[in-house]
Amino acid sequence: MKFDWFDAQNAEEFGKSLALTFLKKLPASTGKLNNKEIAQQLVVIDKMYDLIEQFKQANKLNIYKKAKLGNAFMNELIAAGHNTEFVHQVTNGILQKL
Repeated sequence: MKFDWFDAQNAEEFGKSLALTFLKKLPASTGKLNNKEIAQQLVVIDKMYDLIEQFKQANKLNIYKKAKLGNAFMNELIAAGHNTEFVHQVTNGILQKL
């Protein structure tokens, strides 16, 4: 059906769940990160990329759905107190994987 193109609920829910997974492992940091924290971020992001690959294979994503997924992810992290610049970088990485 034509209107399936605009049905992004599944993508938004995945974006939020991805953000919650991220937040469980990496709550917002208030100061400068040390090497251990940076390494932990890279491990979490790598695991998120695996989840994204699985989601991408199971769901057909158009540009609208990708944008909704990215916005849902980004808004959750910003609301949790993560640095906006960092959130934009991680979100861009996610969108590139989609």
